[in-house]
Amino acid sequence: MPCKLASPLWLLPEELISEILFRVPVRSLLQFRCVCKSWKTLISHPQFAMHRLRTSIAHPNIAHQQLTSSKLVSYSVHSLLQNSSIPEQGHYYSSTSHKYRILGSCNGLLCLSDINLTHVVLCNPSIRSQSKKFQIMVSPRSCFTYYCFGYDHVNDKYKLLVVVGSFQKSVTKLYTFGADCYCSKVIQNFPCHPTRKPGKFVSGTLNWIAKRDLNNDDQQRMILSFDLATETYGEVLLPDGDHDKICSPTLDVLRDCLCVCFSDCRKGHWIVWLMKEYGVPNSWTKLVTIPYIKLGICRWSHLFVPLCISENGVLLLKTTSSKLVIYNLNDGRMDYLRIVDELGFDIHVYHESLVSPQF
Repeated sequence: MPCKLASPLWLLPEELISEILFRVPVRSLLQFRCVCKSWKTLISHPQFAMHRLRTSIAHPNIAHQQLTSSKLVSYSVHSLLQNSSIPEQGHYYSSTSHKYRILGSCNGLLCLSDINLTHVVLCNPSIRSQSKKFQIMVSPRSCFTYYCFGYDHVNDKYKLLVVVGSFQKSVTKLYTFGADCYCSKVIQNFPCHPTRKPGKFVSGTLNWIAKRDLNNDDQQRMILSFDLATETYGEVLLPDGDHDKICSPTLDVLRDCLCVCFSDCRKGHWIVWLMKEYGVPNSWTKLVTIPYIKLGICRWSHLFVPLCISENGVLLLKTTSSKLVIYNLNDGRMDYLRIVDELGFDIHVYHESLVSPQF
């Protein structure tokens, strides 16, 4: 995509200008659109948005990550980790006090629903843009609702999987969003039972920790996966361990990799495993083991949720009371972050991008 500039910027090769802009933060790029008409055309082009996204994902850096909550107030993760003792002021996506449920995020897009899950919108807080409302029609009489949002890179479509119903009968629907496309269809029900409602998106798949029989406490858990391109289910093995002493495993994402958090109830440790290569059991790596006494908890692992980890080993955690905690893997120091605004219950880390939610 050529970009012809007035003197003296024309001295730089066009390809070099594009490569430089790929690495510029989104907020700066939005300002750079005013430099000249050709820059505005370049930065506003969908191909530029996707190329920049691929560049930033290929070179992961917390500078590209933002933290947001159900109130749609965003914070720079880099700023939070660098200045934990200074109260952080957030950036509001909207002036409305309306609360949303965050169903998931990928490529900088958040999938938001109203509290009753009757409709969803896709939004990109970084460029302050959102899609129209899409009806999903979840019955308020449903006993449970499982959901997960992700990107099908093969077909260039965003998809939302929703399971509603009761333990006797359930319906699984797949909603597809894309250029000139919005559709839904009923698909095969889950072949087993997720233990927690929200799923996690990694490498073109949606994932839940699940059991074949919820009434059997001794049954070994596994990861239920759903491939967004082939729309088929699969299984991923959890890391090897003594499962009789493992309590409340939870599934999360760190460094764009699947991770599992366990409590070792006998030793009193909270453990995080990272799957460096998706779907390869041998790639499970123990990332961190933290004694309960360090975290100030008694036993349950789900009291903490890992949100992200920096290149130098600083882990950002969320508590069940929606407080943010920094744990330094190098020296074991733990600090509570000071946030000016009330975060709300849903807290997500998303990758800032220029991707438009208006297909």
